[in-house]
Amino acid sequence: MSEQTSNESKHGDYVPTSDPVFEPAPDSKAKPQRSLIFKKKRPADPNRKGVDIDYEEHVVEHLRELRNRLIICIAALLLGTIIFYPLSGEGIAYLWSRLIPESAIMSVYSPTEYVMTRMKLSVACAIAIFFPLLSYELYKFMYRGLYTNERKFLWRVVPASFILFIFGASIAYFIVLPIFLNYMIFYADQTAVAQVSLSETINTIVTLVLGFGIVFQIPLLMIAAVKMGLVEEKTLRKGRIAVYGLLIGFAFLISPDPTFVSQLIAGVALVVLFEFSLIIMRFF
Repeated sequence: MSEQTSNESKHGDYVPTSDPVFEPAPDSKAKPQRSLIFKKKRPADPNRKGVDIDYEEHVVEHLRELRNRLIICIAALLLGTIIFYPLSGEGIAYLWSRLIPESAIMSVYSPTEYVMTRMKLSVACAIAIFFPLLSYELYKFMYRGLYTNERKFLWRVVPASFILFIFGASIAYFIVLPIFLNYMIFYADQTAVAQVSLSETINTIVTLVLGFGIVFQIPLLMIAAVKMGLVEEKTLRKGRIAVYGLLIGFAFLISPDPTFVSQLIAGVALVVLFEFSLIIMRFF
């Protein structure tokens, strides 16, 4: 009886002997935990109205977007290849008459060589024509993970990259290839009949044109390295002699020209672009 009265007040109410533990009711609106999330917090950007500042994306959604953009790129390349294939025969004839001496005889050494050569040329033309679309799809895939200053930098770099690619490819097509092919075939004519493989010739043309276009991206890579803090601008200025040697050495590696004319042209062009890059770095 005494124990019962000790747990009750004078009015008969129950008095707990210890503090109660209150557990919160489960929230029915709580979001389930997700394991693989790409999340990036960024400061408020007034230029991105309507976009979630604290953006997060599940890895499946990220891969789904990548798949969709790859489908667009592949479809564009297939469409371009289909369009250019009927014209590739005329393209081969034009390249041959433009770059190969008349003394050389076009030869094929397998039943599929001519068809495969036309296919390669069609794919190369499709890549060149749809390069802006491919760049745009890559940019849109990276867009939500970039800060405002990074997006501005890309908007400046992409057009410059396209211009430099065209510039390098033009040097290869109008200067390097005529010198290289004319010399090699003239040298062969001194002792034998020059029966030139169609596939090897087109491969050489495409390799040199694309190679020079890619090599001329080096200035943009330098600017990106400075912006990312991988190297300082003053270090490049002080070590310019060593950089000259590396650029000229790289030019000798990418070209098969035994006359060294194309290597010297590419090396001098890269040195000029290097100095030009040091000038324009301050504007990026």
